[in-house]
Amino acid sequence: MGGRSYMLATRVPMPRDGFDAWLATPLPDLDVIVNPDEVWRGWAGGDVTPDWELTAIADSPAAVAVYLANRARTPLELLAARAVGGFTLARHHGGALEIYLYDYHADAYGTLTDLLMLAGAGRFADGDAEVPVLYWGGDLHPGLPFDDGSVLSVLLVGRTAARFTAAYPFGALVERLRPVEEAFLGAVVDPDGDDPGWDAAEVLDPAVAAHVAS
Repeated sequence: MGGRSYMLATRVPMPRDGFDAWLATPLPDLDVIVNPDEVWRGWAGGDVTPDWELTAIADSPAAVAVYLANRARTPLELLAARAVGGFTLARHHGGALEIYLYDYHADAYGTLTDLLMLAGAGRFADGDAEVPVLYWGGDLHPGLPFDDGSVLSVLLVGRTAARFTAAYPFGALVERLRPVEEAFLGAVVDPDGDDPGWDAAEVLDPAVAAHVAS
């Protein structure tokens, strides 16, 4: 599972009813993020300005329509759609929303949608503390990064808003996500093979799995 891979992970303390409400609530508007243009600032990707308005692909109206439609969906719809292809951990576990997503190739617009999806999770979370969402990637194994050289973005999700940060204690961030990483890697079947498989039994919440099956 090497190659050019990109991952996104978080663990947000949240009651079960909050998790179910988050799954069923359409993504928030972009204004839930106080500094959306700073998504890539300060990390390995450099100071690149994100294309939230989809202007760079305006000559592909079909593609624009797909991304806009995804932003109007619920987390349940988005997660169930990607879970069909495997390599998706999305569950309520141990009193928290746990997410760990793997993509072999980067899709900047899809990533922005995923970050917006998680920016809306704070409304349903326990407590007032900001919770980090980590996005990282490169030519590496799908586990957590060894240092901050492959970190592409960190989103801090609060109760009423979210914000991107150019600095976050890397060690504390990784330790927070270790249990989620362990569950994700444990679901990979034959990780050293040419075509690794995926066992979603323990990493896909029943609510999400039921939507995949339907």
